Amino acid sequence: MKLRRAPIESLEVDDLVFAVRWSRRRRTIGISVAREGGLRVLAPVGVPARKLESAVRAKLPWVHRKLAEFESLGPPPPRPRFVDGERLPYLGRTFRLALVDAAERPNAPVALRRGRFEMARDLDGEARAAFVRWYTERARARLGARVARYAPLVGATPAGVVVRDLGVRRWGVCDGRTRVVSFHWELVLQPPAIVDYVVVHELAHLLEPNHGPRFWRRVAAVMPDWKRRRGALSGGGHRHTI
Repeated sequence: MKLRRAPIESLEVDDLVFAVRWSRRRRTIGISVAREGGLRVLAPVGVPARKLESAVRAKLPWVHRKLAEFESLGPPPPRPRFVDGERLPYLGRTFRLALVDAAERPNAPVALRRGRFEMARDLDGEARAAFVRWYTERARARLGARVARYAPLVGATPAGVVVRDLGVRRWGVCDGRTRVVSFHWELVLQPPAIVDYVVVHELAHLLEPNHGPRFWRRVAAVMPDWKRRRGALSGGGHRHTI
């Protein structure tokens, strides 16, 4: 009987160690670099290890550039403590947090009004969860509206819009099979110009799955200053952490 070899879980190339994540839904090999230095290879099930290594070696210059870029940004900012007077982000601005009595927030524990965030002071360890819910609700409303605005301009017809946690360094995802575009709820921490860039980027992927010349031409047709917006996202996209 011929034993089947277990799929590898990591791959080392030139002293860099990549975690290997297998997927039956993927058709191509992808590589990701996280802000904290984590390296991943995303691969279709059954791809030989030598093919994975070849794909990684072809992308090593890009990997080293991303690692250098993240190192130049310095460590990510500390997570907020949700204390009175702290400044919290929304759409590229920061607003001071005021803790108020629960009676002043009977319907929702978090609100943005009169130029400040208000939060019920008795949330204890649930403060972050309350803010995540608030940001997620605002992200659903804003991103749904921006997709509706830009989809006709791009010429794309998404089947749906989803807002969820996409993990580190993933602002949006386009599923070509279901034609659903997904966005990270943290996107609403960024300025409106960056939010719109990510929306156009993912909508363009419904028509062009790869980052080839046709993809960027389609983005530029709707957003001529996309390079400036992309640069702003790459340079400051992790300025805020919740």
